[in-house]
Amino acid sequence: MPAKKVKRVAFIGRFQPFHRGHLSVVEDLLPKFDQILVVIGSSDKFRTPENPFTVGERHAMAKETLEDLGVKPDRFKVVPLPDIDDDEKWVKHVVKTCPDFDAVAITENPRVEKLFRKDGKKKIVKTKKKYAISATIVREEIKKGSDLQKYLPKPVVAFLQKIGAARKIVDIEEEAAAAETEENSAE
Repeated sequence: MPAKKVKRVAFIGRFQPFHRGHLSVVEDLLPKFDQILVVIGSSDKFRTPENPFTVGERHAMAKETLEDLGVKPDRFKVVPLPDIDDDEKWVKHVVKTCPDFDAVAITENPRVEKLFRKDGKKKIVKTKKKYAISATIVREEIKKGSDLQKYLPKPVVAFLQKIGAARKIVDIEEEAAAAETEENSAE
C-alpha cells in the first residue's frame, strides 16, 4: 500500500526575528496542512541592520517556538532559502530548494504572491497575521531593551537574551555606519 501523500504548505519569510505575527500564520495553517515548511528567505544574508540574525539563529527561533507550542517535529520543517535576486527564476529556485509542497502561504508580501500567481503551478493560500507586527520595529525595540513579550513568543525572547541580541544589533548598526562613512570619504 503506497504511503499517504503529505499535504505540505510553504510559508516564506525572513523571520528577522520570528515574531507573534509569524506564529499566528503557522497556527492558522496547522489545521489545514499535514506539514508546514518554514522557509527562511535571505538565508545567506546576515550581520546587516535589516538582517541581523544568521540562518542558524532564525532556524532556532522558529524551531524552539513551534516545539514550545507543542507542534510535533514531523508537522514542520525549517528550510533555508538563499537569495538569487532574479524574479524570473525565483519561484523555480524556491521549488528546487524546498521539499515538494502543495501550496504557498501568502501574507502581506505582494511580490511573492505576484510571482507565484504568474508561475501558476502552486495553490496559493491567503492568510493573515493575527498581529500586525513589523520586524523592523521589533528590531528597534530589541535594541532599546524594551519588553518584547507583546511582539515575540517566549522562546524567542529567551533565545534573543541568550545570544545578546540587543548588543549584536547595536554592533551591526555601528559597523554599517562606519563602513558607510569610510565609503563616503573614499569618494
